[in-house]
Amino acid sequence: MNQIPLNSTDIAEERFLAELDRLHPDSPDILARLALARLALGRGDEAFRSAERAVAVAPGHGGARTTLGQVLISQRKVDEARAAFEEAVRLEPTDARAWLGLGECLASLTGGQAAAVDALRRAVSLAPRDSRAPTLLGAVLMSLGRHEDAIQAYRAAIMVCANPNPADLLNNLGVALERLERRDEAVAVLRAAALVRPDSIAIQDNLGNSLLATGNAPGAEACHRRALALGAKGAETWSNLANSLHRQGRLDEADAAYRRAIQMAPQAPKFHTNLALNLLLSGRFAEGWREYEWRWRDHPNFPPHLREFPWDGGPLPPDMPHGGTLLLQAEQGYGDTIQFVRFAPLLKQRGVTRVVLACQPELVRLVGSAPGLDQTIPETGPLPPFDRAVTLLSLAGVFKAGDEPVPAQMPYISVPEGAGVDLPEAEGRLKVGLAWAGRPTHGDDWNRSIPARLLAPLLDVPDVAFYSLQRGAVAERLGRPPAGRLLDAADLCADFADSAAVVAAMDLIISVDTAVVHVAGALGKPVWLLLPPVPDFRWLMRGETSAWYPSLRLLRRGFDTGWEPVIAQAETWLRRAVTDRAPSSA
Repeated sequence: MNQIPLNSTDIAEERFLAELDRLHPDSPDILARLALARLALGRGDEAFRSAERAVAVAPGHGGARTTLGQVLISQRKVDEARAAFEEAVRLEPTDARAWLGLGECLASLTGGQAAAVDALRRAVSLAPRDSRAPTLLGAVLMSLGRHEDAIQAYRAAIMVCANPNPADLLNNLGVALERLERRDEAVAVLRAAALVRPDSIAIQDNLGNSLLATGNAPGAEACHRRALALGAKGAETWSNLANSLHRQGRLDEADAAYRRAIQMAPQAPKFHTNLALNLLLSGRFAEGWREYEWRWRDHPNFPPHLREFPWDGGPLPPDMPHGGTLLLQAEQGYGDTIQFVRFAPLLKQRGVTRVVLACQPELVRLVGSAPGLDQTIPETGPLPPFDRAVTLLSLAGVFKAGDEPVPAQMPYISVPEGAGVDLPEAEGRLKVGLAWAGRPTHGDDWNRSIPARLLAPLLDVPDVAFYSLQRGAVAERLGRPPAGRLLDAADLCADFADSAAVVAAMDLIISVDTAVVHVAGALGKPVWLLLPPVPDFRWLMRGETSAWYPSLRLLRRGFDTGWEPVIAQAETWLRRAVTDRAPSSA
């Protein structure tokens, strides 16, 4: 724990106070000041004896108790320090130093953060010109996930800080802004911090991460290389550098940097998982799938039954306790579930007697139609008896996807009976479904989603009825195309079964990388997939087709261009499709 910053720390003052103590041995004020002076000089045992004497000669002196608490904090005796500060605030409830010390103690105790916030707020109210309390308050609020409140605390600390350019506070503020995905603000604040402290490894790393989140991968790379040049020793910096190289499509360089991070921290799951994604995007499937198994190592949300009853890829005969039942556990996004459920039929070939899929409730009706499944249940409900369990994406490694042909017999899902909605009439026009935005919480959403206004050239193509496949707030986040140009379809759907019915009614889907693509691909519908320069691992770095879904055509954005050329290419193809569809004149 960090000692609270103190004043009056030079040797001369200590000697002066020691002489005063000799002349006035029963003065709690002199003893308390002497304790602080000795503490600042690193003479902790003498400081403790002076503080203890101050309390002994004046048990009702709150300032003496506060000083004793500060000395005890420096000696890492948190429980004793807490008791001293609690007595201090009882004796002198308007002493900001006592509330600050109490807040520091509480913040270090398991479960004490909420009480620490209250204590530190008292300290701030009693000493509004002291930056120490709001600084610590910001850190405690960050630990509680209260990032907006932390931002307010850090801003308050910056306003009253004696240093007009407090780099550490700016760094903390930048991190809090990044946590709330206020990335442009985070970059601006962290740039200011870096100007003040260009030699700070932490600031360079944090600035690099924020730059990458805004799409500035070259800037991120420069920051992380600067951190390494400054002497960064941690694996995290190498991993951050690798992320910036990966985002620039420099996969071989990223591979080397990820491996350097793993060499330094071989048991860190995040580094192995990022290496896996880099390998898979590179088409190095065997090692990629092996490394991808690290994704759940030590993960707090990993279902315990998957650790207790892991499937080793072998047969599960019917004479097992639960009839040779394998539980498939869905993971990650809706699209992942749809994509990887294709492996279910192969399980029976491995000698698995019965297959149960636990998936997102919104998908139960739809993926329940996939072959190879004996039962499909919502993952939010109780699980049926089973003998072994495996996560759905692990099946890709079991069946060596990529090195062996991917199961691609289409369609492998079907629209359930009774699913569907009443769509606005197309009146004989080509029916095209559009999706331009993915899930905003996806870490790469800034890279894959498209502002709706950029779709205008597509919407100008005649003889096409365009249907929005975007739902609610997701659509609003990146805007909507001009009114009257798009027929709403998605908001009519109750679940993915209804969405599949809508997709099945389309002649064509044009979409960014989102779950709609997987629904359409699994149904065997034509899809034009609009991809960023460095896409998700499943689409690889090159090619116009995908082994996962034969009906897809991949339109890839270049590194040095916006989405406009991709939209223009789609417009050209769409005009051609309308022309080819029109009946020839007699």
